[in-house]
Amino acid sequence: MAFFKKSKDLPQLNKESMLMYKRVWNTYVADKWRWLILAVFLMLIAASFDALLVRQLKPIFDEVFIDKNRDSLGIIGLTILGLYFLKGVFTYSQVLVMTKLSIRVIADMQRDIFKRLIRMDNEFFHEHSTGEILTRFTSDVAIVKEAVLNSLTTFVKDTASVVFLIILMFFQSLEMACVVFFVFPLGVYPVVLCGRKMRKKTKRTQEASEGFFNQLTQSFKGIKIIKSYCTEDREFSELDHTIVKMNKLSFSMTCLHALQSPLMEFFGGIAMATTLGYGGYQIMQGHMSPGNFMVFLLAIVAAYKPMKNVAGLHMRMQMGVASMQRLFSMLDIEPKIKDAPDARDLIVSEGKIEVENVSFSYDGERPVLTDISLTAQPGQTIALVGHSGSGKSTLISLLPRFYDPQKGRILIDGQDISQATLESLRKHTAYVSQEVILFNDTIKNNIRYGSPDATDEQVIEAAKAAAADNFIRQMEDGYDTMLGEQGSGLSGGQRQMLSIARAMLKNAPILLLDEATSALDSKSEKIVQDSLEVLMKGRTSIVIAHRLSTIVNADRIYVFNEGKIVDSGTHKELLSRDGIYAQLYKIQFMKEGR
Repeated sequence: MAFFKKSKDLPQLNKESMLMYKRVWNTYVADKWRWLILAVFLMLIAASFDALLVRQLKPIFDEVFIDKNRDSLGIIGLTILGLYFLKGVFTYSQVLVMTKLSIRVIADMQRDIFKRLIRMDNEFFHEHSTGEILTRFTSDVAIVKEAVLNSLTTFVKDTASVVFLIILMFFQSLEMACVVFFVFPLGVYPVVLCGRKMRKKTKRTQEASEGFFNQLTQSFKGIKIIKSYCTEDREFSELDHTIVKMNKLSFSMTCLHALQSPLMEFFGGIAMATTLGYGGYQIMQGHMSPGNFMVFLLAIVAAYKPMKNVAGLHMRMQMGVASMQRLFSMLDIEPKIKDAPDARDLIVSEGKIEVENVSFSYDGERPVLTDISLTAQPGQTIALVGHSGSGKSTLISLLPRFYDPQKGRILIDGQDISQATLESLRKHTAYVSQEVILFNDTIKNNIRYGSPDATDEQVIEAAKAAAADNFIRQMEDGYDTMLGEQGSGLSGGQRQMLSIARAMLKNAPILLLDEATSALDSKSEKIVQDSLEVLMKGRTSIVIAHRLSTIVNADRIYVFNEGKIVDSGTHKELLSRDGIYAQLYKIQFMKEGR
């Protein structure tokens, strides 16, 4: 039963493959029709030279070797030289045009993928590893390009070359041509079967490649943890297991790919032996000249390689389908966080924030926030405190719509943020988290990242306000110093200062500070805290602080516990109630007092 079920599925797989190719063609190739027409024209011309060159063997054998005609020798030699020169010119031109086309197709694919990914919400990046995404950008795009454009070259050029040579064979001997082309198709079917298996192997290989990239990324990012826990051998063992798996899959694919050559050669040998036997008999009977026979024989030899390429076309196309499925599965994902159909620009005149009965869960099952309600009046500083994992950072992530709540709503100046455009919402908020993100660029450009039109003077003022100016000027190139990945070479406190300077330069009316000073020492924290207090004046600020002493002057403090607000008030009010806030404050005070 399994055999018949599999056989029944084959036409659907082929139809699916063609739909994939049609989509790639319509999306990335069809609009480049001028280059395409030029490439096809050049390929057809280049393909015709194989038959023209083989045709020159007839006068060589009949007029030069047999009739001993010396005058023909020079003419034939010059003709062959000219044909090879022209073939080289057209082949070179065709390669250049196809390369240009390939580069544009790859660029368009990568642009589309990045454009889609950069607009995806945070949940997407939690579900898909860095290695998986990088594989889409590199390996999958390259395989699709190979499958589509190389298949096009094979289909047009090699098919045309075979057709021209077949026509030449039929002109030499109709009987021998019929015999040869009865044998050759028998070698095609096994190659097609190999192609179907190759598609499955390709998909598994790409998945293994994802795992490989992911392991490398995790190992290099976590190198300090690996060294501190002495787990180098374990990491090597896990990576070695992945490499062995990839090698096995690669070897299996190579075996399938290599199988087509002996299959084609075997059936080609049958055709050649048949030609020699039948052609030799025809010459002895005087029904064919040696020149015609050699032209026919060399036409078979010349047709072997392009015919082999055409036979392997199905295999290469099947390899491409697996990568196309993976690419389009990513391109077809719609972001969950996006503008509503009737979204309008958010207008912030005062900066009042209202959170009404908000509940949220990352997985839809375990609640992280439950019925959260709070209000931040214009210009107020609101502090969120509580044990780790109580939902403070999650609430801050809802304000710029990194996530959407499952229940309730958030208003800014009376406007539901779910009905505002994402761009306008995020332009009015400055976000500084405990996880500092710096780019592989100059210090100046990192500070200016959210404010590309800011002047150098404004960048320097923001750095001074964030207490970063002193250490920046001590660096060799100052504000033009290039930072490595994630600001390598800087201390944790220095990285955080640059992140705060970036938020200061943005000058947004709403500030979201998620433990923004967590990486600073006491001295630097005092300097930055003073700057933040100046910055927060006249702006609505939501603050999470790891040191409670930094938020004692907040207009209102909300205490979180297990995803709920269990208390709220000023610092003095909360201390007088002797609840969770008072306990946290006393514990921290005792630690700092020591």
